[in-house]
Amino acid sequence: MTDLIAISATGLPADFARAGVLNPADIHLARLVCRACGEADERVELAAALACRQVRLGSVQMDPATICTQISRQLLDPAVVAAAGPQETCSHRGLPGPAVARSGGWLAALEASPAVAGPDTPVNRRGLRLDAGLLYLERYWQAEQQVALLMAQLAADPPATAPETAQSALDAVAAGLAGAGITLDPAQAEAALRACDRRLSVLAGGPGTGKTTAVCAILAVLAAAVPGLGPISLAAPSGKAAARLRDAVAEVAALLPAGMAPGPLEATTVHALLGSMGPGRGFRHDRRDPLPAAVVVVDETSMLSLPMTARLLEAIGPDTRLVLVGDPGQLVSVDAGSVLADVVGSASQLGPGVLPVTTLTRNHRSGGAIAALAEAVRAGRAAEALGVLDGADESVVFVEADPGRLGLDDLPGVRSEIASVAARMAELAAGGRDDEALALVDEHRLLCAHRQGPYGVSRWSEQMAAAASAGRPGARQAWTVGQPVIVNQNIRQLDVNNGDCGVVVSEAPVPMVALPGPDARSRRLPCSLVASLRPLEALTIHKAQGSQFSRVTVVLPPPESPLLTRELLYTAITRARRRLVLVATRESVVRAVQQTSRRQSDLSRRWRQLTGPAAR
Repeated sequence: MTDLIAISATGLPADFARAGVLNPADIHLARLVCRACGEADERVELAAALACRQVRLGSVQMDPATICTQISRQLLDPAVVAAAGPQETCSHRGLPGPAVARSGGWLAALEASPAVAGPDTPVNRRGLRLDAGLLYLERYWQAEQQVALLMAQLAADPPATAPETAQSALDAVAAGLAGAGITLDPAQAEAALRACDRRLSVLAGGPGTGKTTAVCAILAVLAAAVPGLGPISLAAPSGKAAARLRDAVAEVAALLPAGMAPGPLEATTVHALLGSMGPGRGFRHDRRDPLPAAVVVVDETSMLSLPMTARLLEAIGPDTRLVLVGDPGQLVSVDAGSVLADVVGSASQLGPGVLPVTTLTRNHRSGGAIAALAEAVRAGRAAEALGVLDGADESVVFVEADPGRLGLDDLPGVRSEIASVAARMAELAAGGRDDEALALVDEHRLLCAHRQGPYGVSRWSEQMAAAASAGRPGARQAWTVGQPVIVNQNIRQLDVNNGDCGVVVSEAPVPMVALPGPDARSRRLPCSLVASLRPLEALTIHKAQGSQFSRVTVVLPPPESPLLTRELLYTAITRARRRLVLVATRESVVRAVQQTSRRQSDLSRRWRQLTGPAAR
């Protein structure tokens, strides 16, 4: 429990704040909404504060019938939840929640409240919305409605491309790729045909399943099947992911015969694509001024929030095709929503006629223990995951211990690997071999779920810095030659992206850093010009999303950590190409595999309403 609560909190909201369920922002926003509408009922204020909490935790709505069970699962040990029963566990924190939920008056109070709109109330009239027994903040209700409606409209609006024309174009592209030693599998071919047949198509798959090859095939088939195909836009939620998309597409496109390959293509962030005018000022492209592109491809869609997806769909013009690409098993957006996971999860229920999703399952890159572990985690098979970890494959090392009690010296080979890579990087940087030094930056990465504490980035970064500087006088000074660094803000004028990693290559007369350029070669910039440049040591798993590294060391938090989810572990595992060291207790591994992110939305029901027999 905590005594740090909003001083204005009273009654039920104060009880939930003292139990650590609500924070001051939840209470202040709820009180503001209620006061603006003349609402004095503390039950409504509590519901509003819990709706704010749900958004803070990534969900877009609050279910009064189940919120107490959700809180219990998040705050209490599962054994306590199982023993107490779903409707009684809040009492273990001294909360009156079950009594509120059982009274039957909570929904009635919300339905009668002047602060709460009903499902058919005009938009922007009240701060809260009650729809099908679920309470939303108005902004997120509108975004969910808009995403469901616009996706259904795009999926139901087939462009005029004759099937035989699309098949002929696909045959030509497949033959061109085959000449370069690349064979399209049936799912990749299906994705290309769907992009011709539909204005909306979704391409899902894990690392190594050929998403980039499928994207190139889609673009090449569209160019061949659609005479005079207009501009193609590539985008991703982050600048680093956009740069990786651009480079990956260019690499595959170079294998196609001349005249068939798309490009050269640039890629940008989704914010830049839409013409962001600054925080709170909206975007230049919307329904009145749609994107001037014939095809828009968005990679790493799992990182798109619900409101950002709504803005993207709103800017898709009447003649534009949209291709959403991503891995639904990865971590979802930092903001509320889990659109890609919702789309892929709903597709099997609604059918391809409603949501045209193609899932790639064949691993073209490699198999081995890393791929087997990732698949076991993605599928929720904890025993199978432990079996892989206990196996003899050298590409996966399981350090079965509490990471909070360990240091780098306790991890087999990790400290020496860090020191070896640092020494080699310093040697290359000092010799002016920038490209080779930059290539080593992604050789090894240590990933954590937390930022602070014994399991966090801050503690492990200190140990990594000590290991990297061992035997190198002055190596821990600011901007030392050979020091790896990371950019923490986009600088569009310099084509520098948040998440770009580089290496310091000179100290005098001014410190210079080598960073990846748009042509996949390094370029030098003054360190002072990149104001957000920071030393690169350990990273959070969230920060590493969209990147891959040769070798990865993952530090998992204890079982009770709220960050420990299946998506977090899967994302961490799939960052590794050749070797993975997982430092965790068996309990943490099992809890991670069993615990999904549980983000709540109602997109599936809305799609069914829009596309079912009643809608037609």
